[in-house]
Amino acid sequence: MNAILVAKTSTNRLIYLHPNLNRERLAHLRASEQFFCPSCGESLLLKIGNIKIPHFSHTIHSECATFSESESPLHLHGKTMLHTFFTQKNHHAELEKYFPIIRQRADLFIDQRFAVEFQCSPIPVQQIKARTEGYLEEGIQPLWLLSAKSGQTEGIQIIKLKSYERALIQQARDCSFLLSFDPVTNRFYYCSSLFFLGGFRWIAKIKSLAAGKQTFPFALPRKLTKAEFELAFELAATERRRFLRSQQFVQNRFRNRFWRACYELQLDADNLPLAIGAPLTGNHLLEGHSVVWQLQALLAQSQGLSMSELVKSGQVKLAAEASVPTVVQHLEHYLKLCHLMERRKHERELLLELLYDNYCKNV
Repeated sequence: MNAILVAKTSTNRLIYLHPNLNRERLAHLRASEQFFCPSCGESLLLKIGNIKIPHFSHTIHSECATFSESESPLHLHGKTMLHTFFTQKNHHAELEKYFPIIRQRADLFIDQRFAVEFQCSPIPVQQIKARTEGYLEEGIQPLWLLSAKSGQTEGIQIIKLKSYERALIQQARDCSFLLSFDPVTNRFYYCSSLFFLGGFRWIAKIKSLAAGKQTFPFALPRKLTKAEFELAFELAATERRRFLRSQQFVQNRFRNRFWRACYELQLDADNLPLAIGAPLTGNHLLEGHSVVWQLQALLAQSQGLSMSELVKSGQVKLAAEASVPTVVQHLEHYLKLCHLMERRKHERELLLELLYDNYCKNV
C-alpha cells in the first residue's frame, strides 16, 4: 500500500496532512470524516502510526494507478516540509497534484505554474526527460529538487554526480547548478560553479541556505570570488596530476590517445603546458578527461583541421546534452586560450587570470 498526503472528504474538501496537524486533530478527523482518493475516488484510510508520518492509504486491493510507487519516509517528510515552505511564503501549493492528460503526478504544484519534483532516489535519465517534456507540453514549468544529505561539508570540493543527478543540473541566467533540499534540517543546498573533470567527477561549490531565508522563485547562487576560484583551480591541478600519473601505467601507449597526441605534438608528457587540462565551464560538453580532448584539439589544429572537422570525425565524443555548434565554439575558445598562453606556457598566474576571466564571462 502506498502513502498519500492529500485526500477528499465526502463534501469534496481537500485535506492536506501537513506537519502542524497534531495527532489529536488527526484522530478527530479520522473519527469524523470519510476520505477518498482525489484521483480514482476510492475510499482511503488515514493512518497515524509511530514509524511513518501520518498518511492516507488505499485498501490492499486497490487498482489506483496514479499512486503506483511506494514512497520512503524521507520523501513523504520532504513533501510536507516543502508544502509548509511554500504556504508560509504565501504561494498557492497543492500536494500530489495529478494531471490526467499527461498521466503524471507532481509532488507539489505551485501557483498553477510550477511542478516541483522532490527526487530522493535514482531515476532513469529518460524518465526525467519524459516527465519534464510532459509538464512543458501542459505549459507547466518543472522544478527538480534532489534530496540533500544532512551535514554536508560546504565549500569548494570535488564531488561525484551520477547520471540522473547530472541530468537535473539547472540553467538560469548563464548559471549552472543543482538544488537540493534537506527536510531534516529544513535547508536548501546549492551545488554550483560546476567544472567537469571526467567520468563522474566534478569540482563544485556547496553552499546551504535555511528555508526561512529562501525565496521563490528560488534564489540563484553567486559566482565564485577570485579566492574561491583559485581553490577550484588548485583542485583541478591536483586532478590533472592524478590523471597524468595514471597514464604512466597504460600498457599499449601506441593505441592510447593521450600518448599518441603527446608524441605527434612532440610534447613531454611529464612537463605539459599548464593550459592542457584547464578547468573551463563548458568542459562537460565533451566526454572523457579534459587533458585528452584538449590534446586532441591542439593536434587537430597542428594538422590544419578546423574544430568542426574534428567534431565530425568522431575523434572527440560529445556529451548527451551537447550540440555540435556549442562544442565547436567551446573548442575554438579553448584554442584561443592556448594561443594567449603560447609564450608563457608554464606561468600559473597568467593562466589563473585568463581562466577566471573566462569563468566570469560565462557565469
